[in-house]
Amino acid sequence: MLAASAALALNSCMSDLDVIPKDPSIITDQIFKDNPGAYKQNLGKLYAGLAVSGPTDAGSSDIQGLDAGYGQYMRAYWVMQQITTDEALIHWGDAGIPELVTGTWNASNQFIRAMYLRIAYQSRVTSEFLNITTDAKMNDRGQGNMISEVKTYRAEARFLRALSYTHAIDLFGGFGFIDENTDLGIMPEMKSRADLFNYVENELLAIVPDLKDPRTNEYGRADKAAAYMLLAKLYLNAQVWIGTDRSSDCVKMCENIINAGYSIGANYNYLFLADNDKNSSASEFILTIPQDGLHLQAYGCMSFVIQAQTLSDYEGAGLVMGVGGWNGASTRPELYNKFTQGDLRAMFFSDGHSLDLTQLNSDTKIGYGVTKFRNVTSEGVKGSHNDFVDTDYPLFRLADVYLMYAEALIRSNGNKALAVPLINQLRNRASMPSTTGFSLPEITLSDLTLDFILDERARELYWEGWRRQDLIRFNKFTSDDYKWQWKGNIHDGSAIASFRKLFPVPEDQLQMNKHLEQNEGYK
Repeated sequence: MLAASAALALNSCMSDLDVIPKDPSIITDQIFKDNPGAYKQNLGKLYAGLAVSGPTDAGSSDIQGLDAGYGQYMRAYWVMQQITTDEALIHWGDAGIPELVTGTWNASNQFIRAMYLRIAYQSRVTSEFLNITTDAKMNDRGQGNMISEVKTYRAEARFLRALSYTHAIDLFGGFGFIDENTDLGIMPEMKSRADLFNYVENELLAIVPDLKDPRTNEYGRADKAAAYMLLAKLYLNAQVWIGTDRSSDCVKMCENIINAGYSIGANYNYLFLADNDKNSSASEFILTIPQDGLHLQAYGCMSFVIQAQTLSDYEGAGLVMGVGGWNGASTRPELYNKFTQGDLRAMFFSDGHSLDLTQLNSDTKIGYGVTKFRNVTSEGVKGSHNDFVDTDYPLFRLADVYLMYAEALIRSNGNKALAVPLINQLRNRASMPSTTGFSLPEITLSDLTLDFILDERARELYWEGWRRQDLIRFNKFTSDDYKWQWKGNIHDGSAIASFRKLFPVPEDQLQMNKHLEQNEGYK
């Protein structure tokens, strides 16, 4: 596993108000001269930026002043994408959580700030890697024979930077831009959402030839299919992000992946277990964020998701879930009610719990628990650690491609009949044996509507980090057309202001960098 074995050599630090490293870090010419293996080790650090919070143990942080728990990249991302929607609710009263749960956040929210800083940090360290691995600099070191190998590493670094900038486009719109040509100590210039979109698209198209073919790279590393997937996400959301329909381009990218040899795993639940890197459903993953309870410890990413969803009154939680549990997260009733009897994807804990969320900050039995992710293998063996999990984060998987393909075909007036058998593959996998009398019916062409797709995405992809983005694309996130409990800080739900489709630029970043501009509604 690349990230777990990497020397954390890009150990930059940022001050509490600064998204620029104060020094060029310890990534230097001498490191690469003395140790040619440092190229791959430093690439591993770039990947690890999504999985851990800092260079040593779970309590360390790459960014000074940023908590190693809530300040971990994928924890902040998951919180912003999930608990702001109908799929999840965290009952803790930690600063910033209730506001995200109720749609009342402001520019001082600590999770929003953490996400902004993490994107900025990832863009900086990936850019520094690119700056110091140019052909000219490698020739100067007498390592011209390694240029071809490092060319692939550089393409992966550009992919990781494009991924973070896509998160910036989605969450913040415009963003303070850094690339390999940005000198240390220079404040990032604000790049608009449209300009950032064009930049990411061009970057991804440019690196495809240099990435490894689909399914030929090491596990957990990006290949051509990962670039196609990120492009598909870019194109599917282009109408929202830049006001241009790019659905037909999304169709093409999905077809590239569908024809690349991936397959739907036979067991849905196997996708979310501690051995999901190698069990029989691993064939579905296009890209994951590897986790390792012994070697990649963090209070974020999948350790956070599994610990948060494990409730204290879940009998035998240690054996069933593979962790001790933090007793904090539940579903909202709107997600639970989208499932029909016989759908194996509905993995909830309801014993003694009320589905109705009568109150928010509570340790009582309010809200159904979620049991989708577990730190237990497909053979029932607990993960390697009780606090930190082995279950890899399912970043990109084939089922999502099928659903994007269907949606893009509908939006582009394409031949949506092509998607019907693909969606039925997912439903057949999710169906109880017909002998139970509760099997899911296959859909027909007339069933394949946008409303169906939005609900099917919830049933298939819940808690995987896509719901906010999906609701915005379907104009359901802020509008009165669709309400869920505690949306707008009202039990039965209400519309929230449309400007909340974007998050604010953190106040301290505005004060520090005069190039940045606050999003509408937060000024």
